[in-house]
Amino acid sequence: MCGRYANHVGAMHGWADILADWPAQAELGFNVAPTQMAPIVTPDGCEVFRWGLLPSWVKTANTEFSTFNARLKTLAEKPSFRQAWKSGQRCIVPALGYYEWRQENGHKQAYFVCRKDGNPILFGGLYESPRQDAPGSFTIITRPSEGELQPLHHAMPLMFDRQLAKQWFDADVSQSEDIAWLPYADDYKYYPVSSKVNKVTNQGPELIQETEPESQIQQGFGF
Repeated sequence: MCGRYANHVGAMHGWADILADWPAQAELGFNVAPTQMAPIVTPDGCEVFRWGLLPSWVKTANTEFSTFNARLKTLAEKPSFRQAWKSGQRCIVPALGYYEWRQENGHKQAYFVCRKDGNPILFGGLYESPRQDAPGSFTIITRPSEGELQPLHHAMPLMFDRQLAKQWFDADVSQSEDIAWLPYADDYKYYPVSSKVNKVTNQGPELIQETEPESQIQQGFGF
């Protein structure tokens, strides 16, 4: 799953074919959390939407009904996502990487997941356009983990390279599902980061710097 990510992506000029109108006013951060505004890419261009999809049938902007992740397996069934999925309201969420937590020796250790080559990660998502009763919103799609990310968590975000991201927009519903289930290449890695990321208000590049696992640091203090 994906409940926190870094969207402080650099070198946007190198991704002009996908991110040509990246919104300059979009707030970038190293610790983006649900309910916050973040930039996404839709077939119509870049938008700044709230993370946490508000279904079309919700008549207020109450975040009680918003969902920040959506399981790929049930997109066509769940009322919260069914309409957006069938209507082709697919989006891309550019990120530098995302955070995941794992229980280790009685301690919840934070990890940062990113591409091995340092390029942006392109999450696959769904969106709802702004309306009178609610702002534009989006959710990040998840699927079962595989490869080197399996030990970290049982689920992982839907992630694309540049070529598949373009196909994701161009495909119909059936084709997009096939694209979403393609096997992942061995392009990703993860490493331990500071527990500072646990606090949503903490920001800065130090959050994604590799550190010693907290459990090892604590054990070191005992010697």
